[in-house]
Amino acid sequence: MATGRNQISIGEAVDFAWSAYRRRWSLFTGVLVAMLGAWIVLEVVVVTTQRFGILAWALAHIAFLLCFAGMEAGVLRISLALQDGRNPRIADAFKHFNLGPGFLAAQLLYLAMVLAGLVLLIVPGLFLAARFALFGFQNAAGEGGVLRSFKQSADLTRGATGRLAATLVTLFVFNLLGAALLGLGLFVTVPLSVLMMASIDRQLSVTAPIVDLG
Repeated sequence: MATGRNQISIGEAVDFAWSAYRRRWSLFTGVLVAMLGAWIVLEVVVVTTQRFGILAWALAHIAFLLCFAGMEAGVLRISLALQDGRNPRIADAFKHFNLGPGFLAAQLLYLAMVLAGLVLLIVPGLFLAARFALFGFQNAAGEGGVLRSFKQSADLTRGATGRLAATLVTLFVFNLLGAALLGLGLFVTVPLSVLMMASIDRQLSVTAPIVDLG
């Protein structure tokens, strides 16, 4: 178990993730199926509206990205709720589409920073990825806007960046293996990865407030 601020226990995170997934695998499967369904709807809309040109294509993709980001925020919130000992329902993952725009903006900023770091020397990219890895949980929990969520992540991960970077690389490989199994493995590896990160977020956020599912 983590013994203080800015320390993480990977074993504790793995134990929580596996236990929570075994108990609530149907919850995560349902949410991931819904996210897959949203992508299928996008493809149908794109095909049926292609005669309207690039504007319809752009609007359909923007709407999809905002919707998808809202669902991603919902997944993070139910993961935090499980970590807090609560009992979220599948509907709770679809109550926070209002978080979509800010969450999407934060994701794009995170991706840009990490890619820039990787292009430079790889190591800076891994450092940035780890330092700001918890921005999503801070943003989804409604603790602040885009920039504040990055600052909170940087504060929480200070002193744990190296171990967190190694964890991110491990989870990346883990999800690659899931994708290799015809993509079906992602229905297991993605929830486990998110639950592990939720545990790490809570280990570092020892004074964090309990997430309100409403």
